[in-house]
Amino acid sequence: MSPRVRIALAAAMVAALAPPAAAEDVGFELRVADHVEVAAGAAGTVSLTVVPTAGRSVSGDGPLRIELSAGDGLTLPRRRYERRDAADPAAEAPRFELRFRGAAPGRHPLRIAVRFWLCREKTCRPAGAERTVTVEVR
Repeated sequence: MSPRVRIALAAAMVAALAPPAAAEDVGFELRVADHVEVAAGAAGTVSLTVVPTAGRSVSGDGPLRIELSAGDGLTLPRRRYERRDAADPAAEAPRFELRFRGAAPGRHPLRIAVRFWLCREKTCRPAGAERTVTVEVR
């Protein structure tokens, strides 16, 4: 057996024995419902919580912004929220009550875009994510 073949076989064995790669750790989780219901003409809310994973934090000094957009079936009294709009602005995992009103019966998307600074012990980096909540207006 040639040296090249031996090296190739050894590399294949090491690759086969290596544990599978873990999913990428983004450092945070957005907790929000996938689906909510509201009566036509009634006001509704969607609760959104930004939860950092262990060893990370959401910067209290950097901006935290949430932007909402929706189709014709929903009206939004506010399209933008900031950290000061959280239930507890000083919380490690800020929670927001995002408001809307059901304008027309049907299933309508409520798009949520979140941008903030995610920190470790000494450094911070910009982070963000988008989610879509289906709002069923009855």
